[in-house]
Amino acid sequence: MSPWLLLLLAILLLSIPGFLLGAGRGVGRTEDMPEIRGPLRLLHGAFRVYCALWHELRAEGYAPLPGSGPAILIANHTCGIDHVLLQAASRRLLGFVIAREYYDSPWLHWICSHIGCIPVNRDGRDLAAIRAALRALGEGRVVPIFPEGTIVPASGRQLAEMRPGSAYLAIRAGVPVVPAYIIGTPATDEILESLATPSRARIVFGAPIDLSDIPPDRAGDKAVQAEVSARFRRALLTLQARAVAAEEDGDGSLV
Repeated sequence: MSPWLLLLLAILLLSIPGFLLGAGRGVGRTEDMPEIRGPLRLLHGAFRVYCALWHELRAEGYAPLPGSGPAILIANHTCGIDHVLLQAASRRLLGFVIAREYYDSPWLHWICSHIGCIPVNRDGRDLAAIRAALRALGEGRVVPIFPEGTIVPASGRQLAEMRPGSAYLAIRAGVPVVPAYIIGTPATDEILESLATPSRARIVFGAPIDLSDIPPDRAGDKAVQAEVSARFRRALLTLQARAVAAEEDGDGSLV
């Protein structure tokens, strides 16, 4: 049996008792998360318990995404569990843009397709993925993206340059862009290692980034993309400083 499947089964089995106890306290109530229902509700509960127990995830409440309608969630990319951490800290269903080889994996395809993930080729020139992301936003969904475009395995202590594709999507879509910063995760770019290594993860969210002065028809302008990328970077660096301070102070609440 694939190690992916074994690990996912272990997470689910170990998380069910904690999920049931949390459900008794009203955690993860269906009325609070209308997009997360059926089998996804159990999976979301498993993610929450796994992140709280194994990665001691702390956050300043849930992601400040709109209760309904389209939005983009941008975050730094520290390791292979960033997707799970962000979903555990979100009431909305997050349809991540992920590498096509993971989307097509027989062990992950069911989950990826049900939560609305968008497969993308690693060459950075996948126009079909951009169109799919725009369609998802047009349908009122939340699309999370990692503007760095790659994992920076430094536990959130470093931030790479922003790639222009994220800026292009944000300009074209004209939807709220909410920033998040992740710190304290396993310092590895190996997915299985990041899943299996305990950590003290923290997520800090910020206010939506103001792009109201940039019309959607300027999305193809390289200078405009650079300006939006700079805004993304400033927002993430501001959150990085907050995350480092919060980590040192030891404050924040378990998700």
